[in-house]
Amino acid sequence: MIIRRLLPSDVAAYRRIRLRGLRESPEASGSSYGEEMKRPVKSFASRLEHTRAKWTYGAFEGQRLVGILSLIRDEREKERHKAAIVGMYVDSRVRRRGIGRCLLKRAIETARQLRGLRRVRLAVVESNRSALSLYASAGFKVYGREEEALLVSGKFYSELFLVRTLFKSKRPTEDPH
Repeated sequence: MIIRRLLPSDVAAYRRIRLRGLRESPEASGSSYGEEMKRPVKSFASRLEHTRAKWTYGAFEGQRLVGILSLIRDEREKERHKAAIVGMYVDSRVRRRGIGRCLLKRAIETARQLRGLRRVRLAVVESNRSALSLYASAGFKVYGREEEALLVSGKFYSELFLVRTLFKSKRPTEDPH
């Protein structure tokens, strides 16, 4: 398995796995399959553009993209010490092989190298016990809960908000990837 930062040229594979995740697990994201399906390909490609505030990683088995995750740093002056992990998904056919753990590890490694970054946040549906277990094992702690955060097919889902504080004494100023 290879974990690497996705490129705009990976857009077709990225779009395909993103839509699969939304179709398979509609309660796991604030976006819906229907909304994302209507987006032009260029909007997916823009998510993969390399910037100093956005990293989207992919896990590959051979040539097949089987997992994705994005790390997005807040860019406003007062919030630059925070980043968020969003859009994490591992293809259901390859789960329980450590792919999610590897993606999460890579995002945390990137976050730790960013000067001034102190906290990484994420949100997860409260009923997703396997994701909660993964995040807890990576040092994330629950700091909040929103009841009825998402409404999917007539059913409400509560979300938990998690944070991991990063401690690193020396941080480079350059983009690590």
